[in-house]
Amino acid sequence: MMKNKWKVAFFGLLALIIIAFVALFVVVTSSSEDQAIPKNLAQIDGSEVTVNATANDFETLANHFISDATADTQMPMKMFVDKDITLTSKVSVLGATLPVTMDFEPSIDDKGNLILEQTSIEIGRLNIPPTTALKLVKDSGKLPDFITIQPSKNQAYINLNAIRIPISKKVDAHLRATKFDLTNDEIELKVIIPSKE
Repeated sequence: MMKNKWKVAFFGLLALIIIAFVALFVVVTSSSEDQAIPKNLAQIDGSEVTVNATANDFETLANHFISDATADTQMPMKMFVDKDITLTSKVSVLGATLPVTMDFEPSIDDKGNLILEQTSIEIGRLNIPPTTALKLVKDSGKLPDFITIQPSKNQAYINLNAIRIPISKKVDAHLRATKFDLTNDEIELKVIIPSKE
C-alpha cells in the first residue's frame, strides 16, 4: 500500500515537470511580432538649446524618465551607460522571477532617436537564444512607451522625441540626440522648445 502512494507521488511530480517544460517550450518558441518603430513622428519646430553631456549625465536623465514610466508596473528597469548601454530588468518565467541584463551598442537615427543593437543578453542562468530572451522581455511586462523592443532584429529603439520635459504648465520640451560617442564620453542633445502658436 505504501509503495503505491510513492508511485502516485512520483508520477504526479514527473507529470508536473513535463507540463512545466512543455509550457516553457511553448513560451520560448511561440512567434511574437516586433513592436513597430514610430514612423510618422511629427517634426517639432521651435527654439533649440544644445546640451553637452557625459555618459553619467545621460544615465541619470534616462533613469529618471524610466523610473517615472515604470512606477506602476511590475517591471522595474534601469539603464547603465559606459562604453555601451546596459538595461537591467526582471522577467517572469513559469512563476519564477529572473534577473535580465541586456547590453547594446547605440547609434542615432535620422530623427535623433537611439537605435540599440543587442550585443549580449543574460536571463538568470538560462541559456536561451538572444531573440527569445528579448521576446521574453517584451512580453513580460509594460515597457516605457518610449522604448520599443524588436526581437527579430535583436534591437531596441529609444524614442527620445516622445519624452516630454515640462518647462511650464502648458509647454513641454522635447529631446533629440545629435551625437552619441560613448568611446570618447561625448553626448550632444538638442532640447527643442516648441514655438508658441
